[in-house]
Amino acid sequence: MLHQQVETTVKYTAVLPREYLDELRKMSEKKIISSVNQGIRAAVADFVTAHKRQEYFRAMKEAAGDKAFIERTMGTQQAFAAVDAEDGEW
Repeated sequence: MLHQQVETTVKYTAVLPREYLDELRKMSEKKIISSVNQGIRAAVADFVTAHKRQEYFRAMKEAAGDKAFIERTMGTQQAFAAVDAEDGEW
């Protein structure tokens, strides 16, 4: 049986520039977005994703300068090289 993940939402009040709200309303009226709320949620999701991506790349850049990290990574890659080369199906 598949379990559907239930999204938890929290009501939060934020202050937006009027021009942003006006643009979101226009987009909603034109059916570009389903609602102002959906537009705000999509924008926040994009913002959070972009910052997580930046943090990931920063951490990888830092790790690239860590000799022990590189050695562990290369060792793991070599350990799986034979498995990756097999042609069998799972």
